[in-house]
Amino acid sequence: METVLDIAAGTGVVLFLLATAFIERAWGRVLLVALTAAAVYALHPLAVQQSLSAFIDSLDSADILTLAAVLTLDGIIGCAGATLLLRAGHGRPPRWFRRLAAQQVGVVPLLALFYLELKAFHVATEWSFEATAVVLCLAIVAAGLAASEALRRLLPDRDLLAELRLLVHVGQVALAAGLTAFALQGTAANAAVAVEAGPHGVVAGVAAAGMLFGYWSHRRRLRRVAGQESAR
Repeated sequence: METVLDIAAGTGVVLFLLATAFIERAWGRVLLVALTAAAVYALHPLAVQQSLSAFIDSLDSADILTLAAVLTLDGIIGCAGATLLLRAGHGRPPRWFRRLAAQQVGVVPLLALFYLELKAFHVATEWSFEATAVVLCLAIVAAGLAASEALRRLLPDRDLLAELRLLVHVGQVALAAGLTAFALQGTAANAAVAVEAGPHGVVAGVAAAGMLFGYWSHRRRLRRVAGQESAR
């Protein structure tokens, strides 16, 4: 289960870096990463009180289904936001409210950072809690700024950044479908949980298929437009 949580946290970290990379001004990226590090430092007393192994062992089917629901919700809303960004790149820019809605990446990045904080305190047993928190926050600032800048240089086209974000959100929904199946497998004897999780799995699968089809259609449309422009 820890591997699955690591993958889910990885999607959150990538989304956080993509959100940072979308900020044009350097001071804005620095401010976002600094505020995130400050929030992580503020939450370190809460993270200290948690035990990573006990937390993972205590996860039951209901907790797994809750995580799947959060991933599905974030994935669907995030796909809508990424689609707005892609449409803005090929037409009239949206108003500030729709632009703000398009930029948000959900709550998974926040949960991912808290989970990584738990792992940091679990590994750094020889350090004091304060020292671990300071080092973790400095690592967040350094890695956040360096990775977001690397994304901006490797993918200078904002459409490519939006497409990468769209793929990550689709991956979230696919992961949610897998978590739902895992929860069902562990609780096959519990009819109530099966009734609750069955429709969720169907919705997650249909949503993932629809998003993949939409992404394929978008890429096909881009190739058609590029072919028409080259033919002129």
